[in-house]
Amino acid sequence: MFRAKWGLPNSFQMAYFEPKEWEGLGSLDGAGPALATARQHVIQAVPSQITFTKLLSTVDDLSHIFRHELGVANVQVGLRTVEVDFAVSGFNDVLQAVAYRLMELYHSHPDGLTQIHNNFDFAGVYQNWLDNSVQVSTTAHIYEHADTEFKVRIIYNIYGHIGLEVATADELHYVVDMSLACPASSYIYELCSQVVKAMCRAFTF
Repeated sequence: MFRAKWGLPNSFQMAYFEPKEWEGLGSLDGAGPALATARQHVIQAVPSQITFTKLLSTVDDLSHIFRHELGVANVQVGLRTVEVDFAVSGFNDVLQAVAYRLMELYHSHPDGLTQIHNNFDFAGVYQNWLDNSVQVSTTAHIYEHADTEFKVRIIYNIYGHIGLEVATADELHYVVDMSLACPASSYIYELCSQVVKAMCRAFTF
């Protein structure tokens, strides 16, 4: 819609301003079954009971299991070591945020698992974690079209390029462009979501 409003060409997108180097990166093509198996094994590894004092150690245990399972799946995916480390780190960070939120709710509702479950919102915890990683590039790209100058900066989060900050003479616009975002972001979200559901079911006093 932003391009249409200003009559910009289709080339006005993320790849024009900061193209991504794909050579040497892992690929999810054909890796679906291996990644699905890894996800299932991690979910099955969630203990049947998790007490308050075991929340953080459970996160560490599940992160170690995820690293192992991702290593097995990586025969099909072909991630570099740094990419495996990044995926495991993100998984661990999300689950730690979940554990701390459950701890907060435990202190607020020390006698009520129902209240804890009713007040726990994984999507909110995840989005807050994601939002805290957002940055705007200090590099400005100048783009001229139809007598208008656009000053474009790239917006990032932990998964990479997610949009453009576009300044004209008197307006500032934020344009979502996920075309170069990490393709594994949806996999990590779904994995964490399912693992957290199992953790919440297992959480007990």
